[in-house]
Amino acid sequence: MLKLVILALVVLYVSGQTTPAGDSDGDKGSDPNTTTDGGKLTVTFEEEEYPDNPEANSGYYEGDITQPDQRNAVKYSQLKWPNGVVPYLIHSSYPSSVKSNILTAMREIESDTKHGSSYCVRFVPKTSHDTNYIYVVPQDGCHSPVGRHSGRGLVSIGQGCEQKGTIMHELLHTLGFYHEQNRYDRDSYVDIHSSNIPSSRQSDFAKLTTSQMTTLNSPYDYGSIMHYSAYIFAVDKSKPTVTPKVNLAHGQQLGQRLKLSTQDVKRIQTLYNCPVDTNHIVSPTRTQVTVDCTFETGFCNMIQDSHDDFQWSRRRGPTPTSGTGPNADHTNGVGYYVYTESNRHANKYARLKSPNIAAGTHCVSFAIFDYGSSMGQFNVKIEGRHIVPQTVKRWTGSQKNQWVNVKITLTSPATWDLVLESHVGSGTHSDIAIDDIQVYGGRC
Repeated sequence: MLKLVILALVVLYVSGQTTPAGDSDGDKGSDPNTTTDGGKLTVTFEEEEYPDNPEANSGYYEGDITQPDQRNAVKYSQLKWPNGVVPYLIHSSYPSSVKSNILTAMREIESDTKHGSSYCVRFVPKTSHDTNYIYVVPQDGCHSPVGRHSGRGLVSIGQGCEQKGTIMHELLHTLGFYHEQNRYDRDSYVDIHSSNIPSSRQSDFAKLTTSQMTTLNSPYDYGSIMHYSAYIFAVDKSKPTVTPKVNLAHGQQLGQRLKLSTQDVKRIQTLYNCPVDTNHIVSPTRTQVTVDCTFETGFCNMIQDSHDDFQWSRRRGPTPTSGTGPNADHTNGVGYYVYTESNRHANKYARLKSPNIAAGTHCVSFAIFDYGSSMGQFNVKIEGRHIVPQTVKRWTGSQKNQWVNVKITLTSPATWDLVLESHVGSGTHSDIAIDDIQVYGGRC
């Protein structure tokens, strides 16, 4: 699994000081209006890359379930936690940052599902009186039992699973929920592409029966945190295994791990006999979201920069030249993405730019497909009137034949712009695609 965390400093230009390294290699996009006055300020950032579905582990039912004996929610009251109280113990070897993510995930589920000031479910530290509890440990990947169990239930939050949304997914298993795409009515909502699924994982796509699970009378939810992505268990990772029926998903992302959906919250409340109240769901407010684009209806508020050689294009399905670029979008396998066409654009630049982003801490999130025999470069840059143009992340040459998620937490003391810059390589097998861009206030 590819995981890379980078810490860096971006130093503002100070009169009489040396301009910091970062764009001295001749990258396009320098801002001639760099300030030359006052102080020494810094921009800090952390970057992480990870594939979809960190929960897709070998040796576990549906990738991350340790007990497939009863199966969207459990039907039997003995598999629910009494009064919605889940005792927990967290292994002491976790670094403080991961332990903080685990606790944040617990607190967010509690907050999302409460009614007024009354909580529906609670995660509480285990006491000596608790014989049934969950033990959160750093084992192999991510996996957990479904519902309450006798004694200690191991919930693995291993390497690559430390994102808050992934932790929330596993915690919903412990509350009693299975995966959305295994509902008995799923064939009315999604197509399963069995030819791209290995024989050893075919059973993971089996539909559950009405005697095994209950939907709690809730509609199918493409946006559930319990839904897997379009590419789960794919043999050819450039092609989806699960796609929505035509005209049903409307640009909704399969496998999102940002927050509980409205239906996720309602189901927890219904399963635990709580009043349905969805006023507390934690998500970036619209005032905090600068960019939120799946490219289904255009480029949203991203701007095609005029200071480049050609422009990005919208597309669905495979790119025109086989052996480069994706075969479908990242969002759900049937929608649109944007890409730079390498044919007739060798060694040229295309730049997509965000509107101005206010000072403060923001999360930059997107998916990238960067694969082919003659790949060039893809750069993530920050620019602005009061900061030195800086490349915060660069990919050079062919990467993986699949979509890869990127998250960058960036804190800036001044207004800035995000620039996504594609530099086409030397041949036609160098298309670069991006999808599902979000820039919102707060950490990733």
